[in-house]
Amino acid sequence: MKEFDTTGTELDEKKITLRDIINGSFFSKSSLSNHWPFLVFAVFLAMIYINNHYAVEKLLKEQVALNYELKELKYEAITTSSELMQMSRQSEVLSKVEQAGLGLEVLKTPPRILKVEE
Repeated sequence: MKEFDTTGTELDEKKITLRDIINGSFFSKSSLSNHWPFLVFAVFLAMIYINNHYAVEKLLKEQVALNYELKELKYEAITTSSELMQMSRQSEVLSKVEQAGLGLEVLKTPPRILKVEE
């Protein structure tokens, strides 16, 4: 029994088999040829989705690398700050001055405040 749709084309009642898909007769049927624009659009969207996925993956790898670099720079900043604190201690400064032979001494009396009247 054959039926006709509103466009006047004949509809097949038999089901689509794997053999039809493999030999390509599935793609030449009139019902599928009406949907080519939709299939092209679906393939286009799939390509955009795949491209978006790769772009996000690339950004995530870059983020991981930047986080690692940030952690290393924090450790370096802490180490440098610690070394600077060690070098600026009064005892360390005094030993450096003595080694340099500058002839400077530590004050034995506290400094005096001079008041100047204008």
